[in-house]
Amino acid sequence: MLSAGSPRTGADRRPVIRWDVALSGIALALTGMLVALGVFGGIFLMAFLDYCPPKTCSSSRILVSVAGSLVVAAAAGIAGLAMTVLRIVERRVSWPFALITLAIVATAIGFGAADYTSAIGY
Repeated sequence: MLSAGSPRTGADRRPVIRWDVALSGIALALTGMLVALGVFGGIFLMAFLDYCPPKTCSSSRILVSVAGSLVVAAAAGIAGLAMTVLRIVERRVSWPFALITLAIVATAIGFGAADYTSAIGY
């Protein structure tokens, strides 16, 4: 008779690595806060851009720099979150994925902020 259950039973699974889950959770929480701060800051900077002189400022470049960096940051955050959670569920070490996600998101938002100031003409 064929078994209807999973070939892996729950008894032979390794225990959850608590410090790894805690570190991953902290890194992913910081990543989420950074994305939220980037979205708020990007919308705030775009909304209150009163005057953009044509010689030194490019409004389309500002839009591309802000929106592009936020799209990259959000996509990297979602992908990193999924990979980290998958590693935690599989009971494997996951903190490097969470920290790499945080670094990629911070880099994307940093490049967006730098390109924003460059597009304004500073």
